[in-house]
Amino acid sequence: MARFEGELIDTDVLVIGAGAGGLLAALSAKRHGPPGTRVTLVDSWLIGRTGHTAFSNAWTIVVLPDDDLDGILHEIVAGNDGIADQELVRQSLMDSHARLKDFEAMGMTFARDEHGAYKRRPTRGLDLARVMYPEGGGLEFAWKLRRALEAEGVQLIDRMFVTGLMRGGSDRVVGAVGINSRTGAFHVLRARSTIVATNAITFRSGFVRDITGTGTLLAYRAGASLRNAEFSYVRPGTPKFYFEGITFAIQEGAQWVNAKGEPFMQAYEPEWGDEADVPRIARAMAMEQRKGNAPLYLDMSAIPEHLRDYFIQSKVRWMDNFFRKLGDEAKTDMFGKTPYYALNQMTKMGIRTGADCRSDVPGLLSSGLAQAGCANHFAGFHIGLCVGNGWIAGRSAIEDLDRLSQPRLDQGEVQALFAETMAPLQPSAAAESDRILRDLQAVMFAYDTGVLKREDRLRQAYERVTALSDSFKTIAAPHTHELVRMKETEAMLLAAQFILGASLYRTESRLSHFREDHDARDDDNWLVWVDIAEGGNGPAFTKTPIPTPYCSVTLPRRRPSRLAARQSIGGV
Repeated sequence: MARFEGELIDTDVLVIGAGAGGLLAALSAKRHGPPGTRVTLVDSWLIGRTGHTAFSNAWTIVVLPDDDLDGILHEIVAGNDGIADQELVRQSLMDSHARLKDFEAMGMTFARDEHGAYKRRPTRGLDLARVMYPEGGGLEFAWKLRRALEAEGVQLIDRMFVTGLMRGGSDRVVGAVGINSRTGAFHVLRARSTIVATNAITFRSGFVRDITGTGTLLAYRAGASLRNAEFSYVRPGTPKFYFEGITFAIQEGAQWVNAKGEPFMQAYEPEWGDEADVPRIARAMAMEQRKGNAPLYLDMSAIPEHLRDYFIQSKVRWMDNFFRKLGDEAKTDMFGKTPYYALNQMTKMGIRTGADCRSDVPGLLSSGLAQAGCANHFAGFHIGLCVGNGWIAGRSAIEDLDRLSQPRLDQGEVQALFAETMAPLQPSAAAESDRILRDLQAVMFAYDTGVLKREDRLRQAYERVTALSDSFKTIAAPHTHELVRMKETEAMLLAAQFILGASLYRTESRLSHFREDHDARDDDNWLVWVDIAEGGNGPAFTKTPIPTPYCSVTLPRRRPSRLAARQSIGGV
């Protein structure tokens, strides 16, 4: 057993993960806590420059005072096919205007028109909701939040890769252990309340290939339950380049076409057509591929010339740099036909919590995409809900400080976590985690496993993942960088088993869970969350009925008013 060496850090509230959910949780905890409350935020990379938030345009659904709050709630719930915590979603929408004012107080600027009204625009799959973003996009959003946290006195620890949660020999979580992702130095982070706010699990896909949120699996190992594993963020992906704005390109005239040049979305989605939510687009693409109509394209040739710079000169900083490097090639490719395919980008699996963001385990809360408030977030509600549940989680964590005793460390547990973390380090070993990952990607990215599902294919995939998990046990890490990648790959293998298991368990089709052998939605039997808990001999899957306190889970069938009117879009 490796000799224990490490540094102890004490705090009141520990937040793990620095996307929108983690940043807001830390801010909320600091502002709701009494003077002197110690709040610590850690991330495996550089806080303010990490996560989906920083690599997005930070489009966010904001409900202004004159908006139809309950109408927006209803369409988000219906757009989730009912798989949503209505109380949490409604509170997040209610709080969104106050958070907007907080952001402006930090120096963020949101565009306004000549009359002083915010420039907002519709988003895919929703009729009433409107989205907006700060100048500078996600990078400015995340960096200004970092600066605000520094000003508030939050302790920020960059490059801390968390490898386990501590129980302290009790029934609660008392913090975490982790390593510096560059030096490998081991740390013990003792906390009275811990918020997991890491990203959802990906399989290194698309532009989020280095964002591999492992916090949900750490929570599972600490006794928490997970939910929504059968649902994924399936969307169009491209081997050419990625740009932020497919939704808005379609609003300006782009359309999906097959190899014959035929538009195909209307045949699959007669109400929304090309403006359907991305899981429905991905499903249609997979079905076109099965018919032999691939390759498939996003045809942007119909976008008016005067609007094209909007997509080339994106407000997302990293995209600005990207397109400058591509130059004319980007314009030629983008405004012709760009090949796309159906991509299973990331799971929507998160930690089961109440609307207060508290998990089943005392002392453990969750926010961001690590929290299972929705199975589908839409463009603009990824960040919108992360902002909302982050604020709620931070407030709940402060409330818990009065109910929870001082955390105590279990030296045996710390030693075991240290040994488990460091065990794969073998300087003479070869780095092989990428080999395992590529084989895992081949399983999970297959369109007839990740998008179109059927029992026999799911079982075959499960067997392949199990074999990969066995193979993974034989490899080691020659250095810290590979050690971190191994820990991420280990989490992906476990997540894949949960995804496939939950996909077998839910015998209906709903949202991005498309079962070809159970191709109808079944509210009588499946208006439930599928929860996953440790069952003694592996994961146990159970149903939890979903409360509907505010609205039904369906909308009247009608053509969305904004599509029927085809009014001009403000803000472009």
